[in-house]
Amino acid sequence: MKLYTIPYAGGFSFTYLKWKKYLNPAIELIAIELPGRSTQNRSLPCSTIHQMAEDVVRQIDDSDDYCIFGHSMGALVLLEVYVKLIQTKRRLPKHVILSGMRPPHLYQSKGLHLLDSVRFRAKMYEMGGIPVALVHDREFSDFVFDLLRNDIRAVEEYRHEGEAPVFRSQVSLFNSESDIPGSDMLEWQNYAFLPCSYHSFQGSHFFVNEHTAEIVNEINQILMYSITNLIAGGTNHYADF
Repeated sequence: MKLYTIPYAGGFSFTYLKWKKYLNPAIELIAIELPGRSTQNRSLPCSTIHQMAEDVVRQIDDSDDYCIFGHSMGALVLLEVYVKLIQTKRRLPKHVILSGMRPPHLYQSKGLHLLDSVRFRAKMYEMGGIPVALVHDREFSDFVFDLLRNDIRAVEEYRHEGEAPVFRSQVSLFNSESDIPGSDMLEWQNYAFLPCSYHSFQGSHFFVNEHTAEIVNEINQILMYSITNLIAGGTNHYADF
């Protein structure tokens, strides 16, 4: 089974490459890179969640069974990816994992993308997940903070349009309750036909980076169960309509 990962705000595909050493050999990691995330490739980044979703859909090979993981901004992108997969009658993922993000109807913009440069950088460092090495590399630092502002603007201006529920596949929710109350995360159930499974972890908003082995072990268990179910001939009838 393929596992596609979608970057969070200001994130890169290489963030997920360290997962490979923990993943079950039956799972193939495909870390999606969104436009404008390379210092070598100066293509413009997507300015909206919908544009990001369109790019992700183009990168998905649905000739085989697959799963999609999205953390923070990536969870919102995943939602719109799923909508577009349905609209274009593509093969749907067997499983989706939504991580570290409130569902759209609970998200409240704080206007972070409107802050001046000094306050914006200070706020990003306060939130965590920013490598200290950025302080010593001005060019890369400017590149990353411009990307962060772009992505946070996309999140803060995003509106989900369309009817719920959306997800016809199995849905797992990953969360740190020191970041988002479990009751808020469980509101994703409104977007799913099937009961969502909830998985709580220790850590900050970036718990996926702080507890890599534990996160990937949980993914192994989830996806290996799906693979076993497929081999046994199990079906998901919601994914057929």
